[in-house]
Amino acid sequence: MKVEPKVSVLMSVYNGERYLREAIDSILNQTLKDFEFFIINDGSTDSTKKILDSYNDSRIRIINNGKNVGLTKSLNKGLRLAGGEYIARQDADDVSAPERLQKEINFLETHQDYAVVGTFVKILNEDSEVIGLLERLTEDTQIRERLGTDNCITHGSAVIRKKCLQDLGFYDESIVRAQDYELWLRLSEKYRLANIPEYLYMWRKHDENIEAKHIAEQKISVILAMIKHKFASIEHATILFTNLIASHNLITPPKPLATIFSFVKLITFNKIGPSTLYKFIYRILFTSRVNIILKDFKMNNIGFEKATSRLKEIIGKDRS
Repeated sequence: MKVEPKVSVLMSVYNGERYLREAIDSILNQTLKDFEFFIINDGSTDSTKKILDSYNDSRIRIINNGKNVGLTKSLNKGLRLAGGEYIARQDADDVSAPERLQKEINFLETHQDYAVVGTFVKILNEDSEVIGLLERLTEDTQIRERLGTDNCITHGSAVIRKKCLQDLGFYDESIVRAQDYELWLRLSEKYRLANIPEYLYMWRKHDENIEAKHIAEQKISVILAMIKHKFASIEHATILFTNLIASHNLITPPKPLATIFSFVKLITFNKIGPSTLYKFIYRILFTSRVNIILKDFKMNNIGFEKATSRLKEIIGKDRS
């Protein structure tokens, strides 16, 4: 009779040769040894496959996608094969502290009504130097309240109770970005969530990671997920969309307008800058369009993908 491992670790990688070995080694060197390690090579064209093939560890199970299908579908592929009682995430450019899995499993073993636990996070640069610290809310009540405006569990740091996923479903494959946030919202409707107040996960900040390359789509996905799970009304979500996109400089005025706004800045002695003026006009012009799209999404007239596409069109040039 086959004995299933306590934990199934899931990692998806696409052209991740630069940091891949460091990420893999951080899992293989965990103090908790009872795990299987699914690594989904999502159609990589660099030396990712060569690096994966260089490992000779019976806990590693490599899945090669014939083509790039994205993180959400790749993770679900691993979930369908995972035999562990717990599912641990690990991103291919990040690092886990040696005691991470043991401490998270200990937490879930002693808190049976919790579905997810994450950790505090150290922020690394491209040279693996710590450049920042990210504390997270730790209590379920705090997390539940904050989820209405923020994803407060770092995806790569999370361990999830598998039976909770089987109860409510795996990642929603209609969501390309912020699939973790949507999952936390869904799980929070029935189970508790927590973060361990220890820096057990290292998230790498660099130009090639998903958060940096797809900021606009990430934010759109978060807002749509909030509507889907009734964490935000249409009116509130409309305000969030226009404010977030504008405040994060994901829109820039066309050159003719930029010239006019620069003149306004000059004659107002820098009191009204071109960016401020354009954001104000942006909100006036596009609020009604955003509102209509969000209402269509809430009424199921359009799906997640179509709503995302239409909202990205409003932003203008795709910054991803």
